[in-house]
Amino acid sequence: MSLQRKYSKGMSFTKHFDFIISDFLILEFSYFLGVLWYHYAFGKALVFGEKFNQQCILLFFCLVVTFTVSKPYKNILKRDKWAEIAAVFRHAFIMGMIGILLMYMLKDTTSTSRLTFAVTWAFYFLIETAFRLVWKRVIRNYIIHHPASRRQDIVLTSRDRSGMIENNLGLYILRNYDIVGVFFVDYDSVKDKNAQLKQSSVIGGVEQMVDFATHNWVDEVILDLPNNRSLAIKMEDTFSAMGITTHHTVALLDNFNNSSSGKSTFVEKLGNYIVVTHETREIPEYQIVFKRLLDLVGGLIGSLFACIIILIIGPMIKRQSPGPIIFSQERVGKNGKPFKMYKIRSMYIDAEEKKQDLLSQNKMDGMMFKMDDDPRIIGSEKKDKNGNPSGIGNFIRRTSLDEFPQFFNVLKGDMSIVGTRPPTMDEWNQYSPQHRIRLSIKPGITGLWQISGRSKITDFDQVVALDTEYIDSWTVGLDLKIIGKTITKVLKRDGAE
Repeated sequence: MSLQRKYSKGMSFTKHFDFIISDFLILEFSYFLGVLWYHYAFGKALVFGEKFNQQCILLFFCLVVTFTVSKPYKNILKRDKWAEIAAVFRHAFIMGMIGILLMYMLKDTTSTSRLTFAVTWAFYFLIETAFRLVWKRVIRNYIIHHPASRRQDIVLTSRDRSGMIENNLGLYILRNYDIVGVFFVDYDSVKDKNAQLKQSSVIGGVEQMVDFATHNWVDEVILDLPNNRSLAIKMEDTFSAMGITTHHTVALLDNFNNSSSGKSTFVEKLGNYIVVTHETREIPEYQIVFKRLLDLVGGLIGSLFACIIILIIGPMIKRQSPGPIIFSQERVGKNGKPFKMYKIRSMYIDAEEKKQDLLSQNKMDGMMFKMDDDPRIIGSEKKDKNGNPSGIGNFIRRTSLDEFPQFFNVLKGDMSIVGTRPPTMDEWNQYSPQHRIRLSIKPGITGLWQISGRSKITDFDQVVALDTEYIDSWTVGLDLKIIGKTITKVLKRDGAE
């Protein structure tokens, strides 16, 4: 599952929404400065009334009309400093001409002095140029090129094409991906072992590529197999089953003249190539935005509850088991990206060490660990009248209070409220390729597995089947339904570990 490409064809308006909004605000502010300048320079009366408002509306129409007669934001992120200055000047000139034409057509040539009009566009040119140069640097350095937002891609190609594809993939100035490994279809374990290209390493052949993608952070796969269509289709099917997006190189950009796109297969630029991209599912951007807004609102509310719970439960944990109240554990996130997941500690400090001695009592099939009456839980030695453990750790886990600090992970963007449960590193190392699809979306605090009675499910393949069902049928409505059922189950203490 993936949101639509931000820079895909047909989205030229929405993808530069930040520049459009800034254009409007700066244009109106420039007119305000022009009126002030005219007032102080010539001692004219300063009046912000109906005529001022009319001019603001007219300037807004100048901006809107410009969209239809030119493409002011085309390739805006690729322009260098001087090209941007020229583009802003051209944009201001066109809007100025449109403004004069509109005033002439409306017979409104006397409401604003020509000098004020000229000064307005001068202010606009200076302020808009400065803003674009600064904002473009912010986008490049802190959004596109920021390590946290970069994708990790791997490439399957042949030995004779490796240098060419590496060079062409690296040409794109706005690339937000790194090539972390190259695999050869004609890999020679003797000749190519530990081979190093300019920007990445040669890791192995086709089999090693599948294993690498299963157990490492990989966002996307690039298939450069122009003379081996059958292998390309086979690899696409393999990685699609793992929930990994694939790109097929079609042609170098200068040689490509036609493009087409479908629901989950479309054409885009990658480096200096035109590629056919295949995704397991394409989600409209507005739904992804809504899901993130839901995460932010829910994350804020959940974090507030987490702070209250920590203040109440924390002293009880400290009293029975000295150590931190909150513990962090390295988990595997979307596409294999590791992150620190937070929980209220419900186990003794040496729980991980003791786990090795308890593996024989694992109720699951090895991919996850779960056992009855786990002695690692704080206070588990205390029993109720029915012989069930009744310590503070058991209470925390039955009521799912230990999960609340994960709302901090939601705010950070590591997790979502609804998703698949993130595996531990040792669980991940046991994955087969068919299990990898669980990692194709952002992990969640709750999900379809949890509301289906997680304590009763002991077959990991059944967990994967539920996660796959969620990925294939995801909607915002499904998330809301899962959240509602989760709250009900938590209140009833049904299905908790």
